[in-house]
Amino acid sequence: MTPPRDEEIGLYRPQLLRFAKQRLADSALAEDAVQEALIAAFQNKHRFSGGSSLATWLTGILKHKIVDCVRGKARDQWQEYCDDESVEHAHLARPEEPGEALQQRGFFERLEGYIEEMPGKAARVFVLREVMGLNTAETCRALAISSTNCSVLLHRAKLRLRSQFATDGFGAGGPG
Repeated sequence: MTPPRDEEIGLYRPQLLRFAKQRLADSALAEDAVQEALIAAFQNKHRFSGGSSLATWLTGILKHKIVDCVRGKARDQWQEYCDDESVEHAHLARPEEPGEALQQRGFFERLEGYIEEMPGKAARVFVLREVMGLNTAETCRALAISSTNCSVLLHRAKLRLRSQFATDGFGAGGPG
């Protein structure tokens, strides 16, 4: 099969942008995801086998780029959360006792590590809901999952975190 021409790929941009905007609340983020998907498609057009339509192939690439955008945004917001020096977080950022500071630092380092080890969708649901504060509908839209699936994934993520924290000696005081 001959690879699609660049012009053919470019014709799908409006359709891809609509798809991305439906799944991402941020138009700029949707634009970025589409742009990255089109670049990937141009660079890898020789891999298009014709086993599906060009639209399906491009949408599949875009889905992966949307997930990458959500992960990146979650990672950035997680970092902001951890670095926040505001008054409401001051007691976490600067505990009075050095031992307490080490324990809190250890807790957040472990939490971040546990999230990275979690299965992909469960980690994304946990970060979007518990770290970024998105509601269920927003989380479902961002990840293209049902509310039931979202609830199950969040429940499993919390159980896993509780278990890991308990195993590491932090007790049952992990995420609620």
